[in-house]
Amino acid sequence: MSDFFNEALKGGLDSLTADQLDELIIMAQAKRSESKGKKEIKTSDSCPFCGSIRIKKHGKSKKGTPRIICKDCGKTFSSDIDILDQNSRLSDTQLAALYVGIVENQTIGNLAQKMNVSRSTAAQHKLKVMDILFQRMMAQYSVLDTEGKHNFKFEGEVQCDECFCTVSFKGKRDPEFFIFTLKRFPRHNCSNADQEEYLKKHGLWMRVISIPGYLKELWENTKRYKRGISNEQACIVVAADDEKNLIAKPVSVGRLETEDVKKLLSGHFDSDSTLITDSHSAYPIIEKFMPESAERIPATKYLNQYMALFTWQWIHKGLSLDERVILLKRTLADSWDDYKESYDSIKSRPLDINTKGQFPNVV
Repeated sequence: MSDFFNEALKGGLDSLTADQLDELIIMAQAKRSESKGKKEIKTSDSCPFCGSIRIKKHGKSKKGTPRIICKDCGKTFSSDIDILDQNSRLSDTQLAALYVGIVENQTIGNLAQKMNVSRSTAAQHKLKVMDILFQRMMAQYSVLDTEGKHNFKFEGEVQCDECFCTVSFKGKRDPEFFIFTLKRFPRHNCSNADQEEYLKKHGLWMRVISIPGYLKELWENTKRYKRGISNEQACIVVAADDEKNLIAKPVSVGRLETEDVKKLLSGHFDSDSTLITDSHSAYPIIEKFMPESAERIPATKYLNQYMALFTWQWIHKGLSLDERVILLKRTLADSWDDYKESYDSIKSRPLDINTKGQFPNVV
């Protein structure tokens, strides 16, 4: 590149975040493909590790698929690299359906159907992808400069609001957790007879009736969801500026506390920023992203991952579906070498929200 272009671009590029640089690369690749008269962008148009378009053929893999080498970073990859998991048993078609399903935020049921796998397989793969996005988001959010100040800064007018999501313990199979920790039954819409059968089935009937008034308390706590803001709702703080800087993260159970907001947002405002509350346009979008239905409400311990996906979608909403799929695969490739989490480790990770003693941090 000439000195002229180097000087012209340096100032603008230095100010871009990692996500914004990724988006710029994708847009440039799309423009390059258009100039070649291609109808769609293919994954082999660029290196999934560094984004370079200086690539060439490099033999074949053990499976017989073409190998490609990047002239800039020196890494090799197949023409349709399995970025998610090198040991995955998913076919290329299933992986393609997974990436599209995640970008489109399909329900687990629809995703499993499109991938032709079980719901648990679809859920586990989606969770791992979302966790990579979460780890990447929090890493960028916590980077400090040489003076010990946060690199991530909101600029100009910053809109901030909170929204609430029903606390959910999907996947929890421990009866004692519900009966003696939450002091309610797993489901709100079961009859008294069903509840009695549940206690007897799990050997808890005698323990419950030996505690005066406890059975009635369980019945009362299970009759219906509590109205308004309560300990049955998780609070999510959303803040964004006009420069595509956005954070959406669960912080507590029940009503939002000042200390929880400070813990999340302190140090992330530019000196000239103006904070505007109770007017964030992301609030109704989150409701569409995660509507109040049994299929859509995620387990509370996975809210971080779902909000990371929401944040990623919000930042890149101006890109086409094909562009976002390519960008997602590049993001996963960039993070894969440093990512060591398994589904079990994600599942057993402690909650990092203020539970206010309503339930343990490990659920």
